Amino acid sequence: MPAPSDFGYFRITVRGEEGDYPPVGDISAFLYDFNLLYEFSRLVIDPKYGRYRFSSRSANRNVRRVLPDDQLEIDSLRIGSPIILTTIAIASSAAAAAVWAFTQSFERIANFRVNRDILKLQRDKLRKELQAAEPNVAPEAEDSDALFREQLRIREAERYFHRIETRLHESLVHVREIEVTHVRELPAKHDSDRRTES
Repeated sequence: MPAPSDFGYFRITVRGEEGDYPPVGDISAFLYDFNLLYEFSRLVIDPKYGRYRFSSRSANRNVRRVLPDDQLEIDSLRIGSPIILTTIAIASSAAAAAVWAFTQSFERIANFRVNRDILKLQRDKLRKELQAAEPNVAPEAEDSDALFREQLRIREAERYFHRIETRLHESLVHVREIEVTHVRELPAKHDSDRRTES
């Protein structure tokens, strides 16, 4: 379960199509690249990772790129047609900006519209709450797609980020919808498959 958070969590739900009998490798590659796109977005945007240097090793499976509290965690995963993946990220100003950049990438990759008005309202509302709670937090500049792309260039991460976008675009899992919501609390999960022995 994600760490407790005073500002809640972002829940990112992705729905996609992958055919009747998808190869395990294709699903595994999609999940890996999905996570990598988020982590790279976070590395570029979050000031605490300003010293991170992108390299050909950045996408390696065993490399730990972001701290545990900044990672996506799985809320639920349904493999079938459609595939439905729901992930959780601890809400913060940096997470809001990373989720924004992440969804803009998917908008280009999958050629569908993200409900950006709702996402922008959630992001801006969260920023105000964070600034009220922590007065020393400076307001972030408007993180438009153009500014994010400029940061990719400055951080010398363009080719690595583009490589992931290309792999997701060519994936056999075709993303059809992304929904991002901000929730204050996560419900406790119960194992419905647990059986009591008598």
